Amino acid sequence: MSLLDLVREPIRPLTAYEPPAALPPVKLDANESPWPLPAEVCERIARALSDVPFHRYPDARATALRQAVAHQVGGAPDALVLGSGSDEVIALLLTALARPRGGRERAAVLFPEPTFVMFRIAAAAHGLEPIGVPLAHDWQLDVDGMLAALRVHQPNVVFLPSPNNPTGNTFRDEDLRRLIEADRGALFVLDEAYAAFARRSLASWCDAHENVALLGTLSKIGLAAARVGWCRLPADLAVEVDKARQPYNLNTMSQRIGTMALGELAPVLDEHVARIVEERDRLGAALRAHDRLTVFPSEANFFLCRLDGDPDALARDLLADGIAIKSFHRHGGRLAHHLRITVGTRDENDLLLEALAARL
Repeated sequence: MSLLDLVREPIRPLTAYEPPAALPPVKLDANESPWPLPAEVCERIARALSDVPFHRYPDARATALRQAVAHQVGGAPDALVLGSGSDEVIALLLTALARPRGGRERAAVLFPEPTFVMFRIAAAAHGLEPIGVPLAHDWQLDVDGMLAALRVHQPNVVFLPSPNNPTGNTFRDEDLRRLIEADRGALFVLDEAYAAFARRSLASWCDAHENVALLGTLSKIGLAAARVGWCRLPADLAVEVDKARQPYNLNTMSQRIGTMALGELAPVLDEHVARIVEERDRLGAALRAHDRLTVFPSEANFFLCRLDGDPDALARDLLADGIAIKSFHRHGGRLAHHLRITVGTRDENDLLLEALAARL
């Protein structure tokens, strides 16, 4: 018997996340903010971290950060579960909420597809059954398909990201509401990782619906390195999910930076978001000028594009030019011939457009 035989079957087909070996000069493949924080802001952060007691564990409750997030998304501080980015929070939800419903042998997790890959990966890694329902032709929810999946699979958790990655669109409120009201026994997690770029939030739905949670992160608006994520849950459920959290899961530096980001640094980050939205409009119009590109509408900080050609080859050619974009061609299915382009700075976008003009 090999030690590999000890690996659970759902893990074997998965592929570990493999970032590029080196950062390219123009990085438009990961949906990060393209602007570094201003030097004065970095100095303020450095001063705030200058007295960190490195010989002590972090605040296990992340008290100040918890209060700052609650002020941002509503609800009580104790209704929050915090983690290292939304990735860890997703894992905590699926660790805690894994008791099968309705006599099922295995709990299920439901989500539309294509969407954020960690919904499927985290479900499989934690022993839950991932159930993906294809999006409609316009990348909106297939509500009838989702309703059927709710009836058949009785999922414990339903992830609904809006705006959705990689399609970039928000889902219609009436469609989301139909699903939430169709199954009171499932937790519907509204993932708002990109909500800042859509200039809207459904945080108030947590007050209106007892089975709604709100997932958020600082990673897309300028603090990807800090790794701060959260989920607002019904208060009694948050207590149970928090039991699955490792002690001291958020380090002191991330806690302090996250608290500043939601407080005194919020105007700087808001300005960066506004600049991205403005540049998104310009970049989208320029991309649509290419006959071989179909550019889908976006309310996020990226565009999903269909290429008349080989996206893998284009991505390799652009990388040789020092520009990274994301090709989904190898995934096949609906995403064959598709690529994703993050909105960069004006200069970065101009370099991309010049390279595309030479290659398309």
